[in-house]
Order: sequence, then structure tokens, then C-alpha cells
Amino acid sequence: MIEGEMTIENPHVLIVEDEAPIREGLTALFESQGFVVTAVGDGLAAVEVAAGGGFDAVLLDIMLPGMDGLSVLRHLRSRSDSVAVLLLTAKGAEDDVVRGLEAGADDYVTKPFGIHELVARVRGLLRRARVTTLKESRRQIVVDAADASSAVIDLDVLAVRLGDHELRLTAREASLLAFLAERRHRAVPRDELLVEVWGYRDGSIQTRTVDVHIQQLRAKLKSVGGESWVGTIRGRGYRFVGTEDVG
Repeated sequence: MIEGEMTIENPHVLIVEDEAPIREGLTALFESQGFVVTAVGDGLAAVEVAAGGGFDAVLLDIMLPGMDGLSVLRHLRSRSDSVAVLLLTAKGAEDDVVRGLEAGADDYVTKPFGIHELVARVRGLLRRARVTTLKESRRQIVVDAADASSAVIDLDVLAVRLGDHELRLTAREASLLAFLAERRHRAVPRDELLVEVWGYRDGSIQTRTVDVHIQQLRAKLKSVGGESWVGTIRGRGYRFVGTEDVG
């Protein structure tokens, strides 16, 4: 058995992959690690199966027949399904990764991938579930906006409010902001974010998910003058810049 600690006994994973050899190999892999596996080969089947609930994680290929993986992901999030989602992407598909994280994916792996890495990623997402992260976080954070007014990051509803404007966040974006805000007195290294926000046991794991999430956050927050709220401290990590917590 691959090393690692499961936090959920016999977790149920949905594998959505149209290539039969890969789907069958992933099924055998995760069953050998104590997972209960449901596997389907297209997006429409994934939506139908996922509607029944009960899944702890979803491995979702982006390139699928009928309904692509991003459409499946948007469907899941549109009905407030907070199941952990790991995207399976093709090498060089950076645009798909960005769109997937914006739609609410928790992380991604690029094909071809190693089995140790893949199992570690899924275990990490299970270990650091979104709901747990948000419950442990401060609920609202007030931040100085560019026009000298104050914006409120509301973790309860996953949004940033500035006057009449409301900017929606993904659950992972809210978790990341909350973690940085609670440690605003120092820079937070990338490996610490991977362990504490994403749940990975090894912060040196090879993934750009932190960098991509930070880029997406800055681009999104720009609409409320908040592109500078998450600063980069060269050689040390990221730091949140704000004022006092409220609520």
C-alpha cells in the first residue's frame, strides 16, 4: 500500500475518464488503496451519477465526450456540491487549468502523472476538506480598498463586498485568503500553503496550483481595487495586507 494516512474510512471516489485503459487503471489503483470507486466514461454520465451524492472526491478529465469536464464541474458547483475535485489535464493546457480553478476545482494534475503523486493529491484534498477549512477560519475580513473605502471579505457566503458590488469567490479562494489573513504578520511560504490549505503531507510536491490560485485571486480582486491585497515577498512566499477583522 502506498504510504499515507486516510482521514475517511473507505472514501468514495468518482472517476470520470473517457479512455478505457486509463479509467480501468485508475479504478484498480484506488481500489487497491481502500477507496470505493465509481467510474464513468463521459460527462453526462458523471452528472447523472454525481446527482446521487455520497462522493468524497472526483477525478475529472477535462476532455470528455458529450459534456466536457469543465461543464461537469460547473454543474456540480451550481448546485452547491462541495465535493473535492481534482482535474486531469493534458500537458500544456494552461487555459483549461485556469478555467477549471475558476469554476471551483481544488487542484489539478497533468498527464502523464505518477500513481504516488495522484493518490497523494486525492488524500490531501480529503484531509483538508473545504468545509473544515472555512469553519476554522475567521468569518469576515475588512480590507482597505483603492478608493479609501472598506471592502469586506465574507467567508460565510464566499464573496467580497464593496459598496453595492459583490464579487464571488470559490471555496478554495476563500480558504486561501482566510489562511493568509490570519497570518498577516508574516509571509507564508508556498509549501506551508500546500500543507495547510490543500492538505498535502509534503509541501515540496510539484504543482503550480498555489501560483495559479494566487494569479486568479489577484485578477478577480482587481475589480474591487484589491489586486495588491495578496503581496509577494520575494524568496519567502505570500502575505495578506489588510486591516482589522470584523464579525
